[in-house]
Amino acid sequence: MNTKQLKHNSTSFFLYRILFLPPLASFLTFICLKYDFTLTLKGIDLIFFGGLFFVFAISISTANTRRFQAIEELAILWSLAMSFWQTGKRHLSEGEKEKLQYELREFFEKLRFLFHVDVVGEEAKKRLADIDDFFNEISLIVEKFRKTEKVSAPELACLLGWFEKMYSSFEKLLAIKENRTPRTLRIFLDWALVAGVLILSPQFAILGLYGIFASFLIMCFLIILIKVQKMLEYPFGKNMDHIDLRMRNKAYKRITWAYGVELLLWEQGLENNKKRLC
Repeated sequence: MNTKQLKHNSTSFFLYRILFLPPLASFLTFICLKYDFTLTLKGIDLIFFGGLFFVFAISISTANTRRFQAIEELAILWSLAMSFWQTGKRHLSEGEKEKLQYELREFFEKLRFLFHVDVVGEEAKKRLADIDDFFNEISLIVEKFRKTEKVSAPELACLLGWFEKMYSSFEKLLAIKENRTPRTLRIFLDWALVAGVLILSPQFAILGLYGIFASFLIMCFLIILIKVQKMLEYPFGKNMDHIDLRMRNKAYKRITWAYGVELLLWEQGLENNKKRLC
């Protein structure tokens, strides 16, 4: 089963649950109220439901932390790419500048293909090999900096530090992509929390008609929170709250376009100097 089918099944499963479980919780509360089956389940609501929800909240927080860490690592990759580019413009030859420009621009497009939610198996291995090729090319470009007389030993050490940090940020992103909250724990919390709301139906019945409405709302909120937690587990998906990796235009504007503007300004300055000399 491919990723698209899994996503479709996940969406259908969410719709089935949101349409079936809240009315079921309200119906069970109504039955308890009708037959005067009301109980104050002392400790059960706090220990069972409250304890499970606390663990569930921790799993959501952990998934959200991974998302923000991914955003931070992407920002680091951008800063390092721009640092390489600004340094390369001043120390490399025209042909080497074009090579660096191309590699940096295509790197973010390669990232998008690697972290795409539908890229798995052999395709993922192929995309990962493309990233390794990029880092190999960058290491060769750093060697060209070494041959440049204008670059001192401390500056070369800084370039190597940038290269290492760039690799480190990529590996962190890859770890975020490949490692999530254990599936067994997520499934257990999912169904245990749903069962917990249903078990508490006699306690909701104590509230009367308000309890019927309250059980419906609590089950709705719980199903939605479970769906949000599943979305946070993988921050590089297709939904509007996922991290947008479509950065080709941004890379083109910040790397290619910036270099073109400087070249244009340099040519205009050269023309102005010629006019002054004439």
